Amino acid sequence: MASSVETVDHEVGTAPAAPARRTGRSTPAWAAAGAVVGAAVVWLTHEALIDDAYITLAYARNVATDLHWGLIPGEEANSATSPLNVLVLALATWLTSLVTGDVRPVVALGIVTVVLSALLAAWSAETALRFGRSGAWSLPALAVVMANPFVNSAIGLEVVLTAALLAGLTAQAVAGRPVAFGVLAGLLVLTRLDLGVIVAAVYLASSAVRRRFWVAPAVAVAVALPWFAFSWWHFGSAIPDTFVIKTLQRSFGEQTFANGLWTLWAARGLFPLALALVPAAVGLATAVALLVPAVRRRCPAGTGPLVGLVVGGLAYFGAYAVLEVPPYQWYYAPSTVALGLAGVLGLSLLLPRLGRRAGTALPVALALAVGFLFVGTWENRPVPWDRPVYFGAWALPADYRVVGAAVGEIVGDRAVSSPGEIGTLAYACRCPLVDPFSDRGITVQLVEQRLAGAGPLARTLLEWNFARLDRRIKPRPVEFRLVWTQGPVPPGVPSWPTNSPATGPGVLFLEPVS
Repeated sequence: MASSVETVDHEVGTAPAAPARRTGRSTPAWAAAGAVVGAAVVWLTHEALIDDAYITLAYARNVATDLHWGLIPGEEANSATSPLNVLVLALATWLTSLVTGDVRPVVALGIVTVVLSALLAAWSAETALRFGRSGAWSLPALAVVMANPFVNSAIGLEVVLTAALLAGLTAQAVAGRPVAFGVLAGLLVLTRLDLGVIVAAVYLASSAVRRRFWVAPAVAVAVALPWFAFSWWHFGSAIPDTFVIKTLQRSFGEQTFANGLWTLWAARGLFPLALALVPAAVGLATAVALLVPAVRRRCPAGTGPLVGLVVGGLAYFGAYAVLEVPPYQWYYAPSTVALGLAGVLGLSLLLPRLGRRAGTALPVALALAVGFLFVGTWENRPVPWDRPVYFGAWALPADYRVVGAAVGEIVGDRAVSSPGEIGTLAYACRCPLVDPFSDRGITVQLVEQRLAGAGPLARTLLEWNFARLDRRIKPRPVEFRLVWTQGPVPPGVPSWPTNSPATGPGVLFLEPVS
């Protein structure tokens, strides 16, 4: 398969190329459609942001207001998995505050999501037009991304940013623009370091980009390296601390990333899962078809990047299965989005070329069908949602926001240990709520544990990565403990009832630490 990936674009390039359409006039219309869809998704999900999304929003607020890189005030941390997502949201938060006079990261998230959805549609339309197909194929591409439950259940994290940049990377690869490809490759690595697996596969499958083989990698390094060098020097780790935190978690009971799809099927049924896996399966079928000589000969030039998306998505999935991390829903987003985008754009190639009107009607109908199926996943949720499709927290986001605000009024600047879920509580509390995501003194202990359990090669790499980490940092002393329980509550302490569809009724209570 690897050798096929490296040669497929060259071989496809020998086929007669479809005349490239002018994209400048038509892509803005599809971008506008993408913005409308993005706004609708933001409105639907803005009350249902998951706990980890609020970790990102707390970072963005702190950067926007104080240039402080950390989850809580006064404590620098390195637990933001996506530096680019934080920086983009921080910039949008700051710009929004100049207009509104108020710091509102959720509003900034809405604006960023709308812009990214517009870019996703525009870049998908550009790719379809270069293949000689209607720009309307950007609509089903947008639909399979936004209807994907791994995406819409993690709005606020880097899932939409990842999808938009992958669409852009594909467009630059098809157009044969190595500099633009390198810029987007660097941005993808800044979005998530592990996305380099998909970037590498698309690069190897794109002969037009590889003609000057050094240009795209050099530009990508120039874009991404400054942040990682700064992080290594200043924070004591080039990679985010979440690598240590998540890999030490290993699993949720018997649930790991490798078997997580089966457990999601058992817990939530096949229907929502199918909205992610069916487009991915179409993408896999597309890649296989493009490796068949008879199909390659009748396809336009430049289709190799679609094969690269599929191979990269599969490699990403395999890498996470090997890492044995827990089955967080957003971990499945890069693979399913990469394969889904390849599936839509590949379907536009493999279906017979139709007249102008019919060539637009078919992708529009397909997008509407995906949207209709997406509505079927809402079940008994209110609109806007109070929780996403895949949800496992102990309390609804609205309940966590109420509790966090109340805890902040009680404790002030005194430190509180988190109950185990910190994002929404810390965002609403604006107080020193501590756990490994916010207190590097705790993280240092986990780093030592991770090093002790690593093999020789992994330990050498990790030791280099943490060479500048100050391992003398101690955990911050706490004066209160916030606890979630389904058992008895100590008498006389502040408490708040919770009721999550994932866990059932429970109670959060705040007690002093002796």
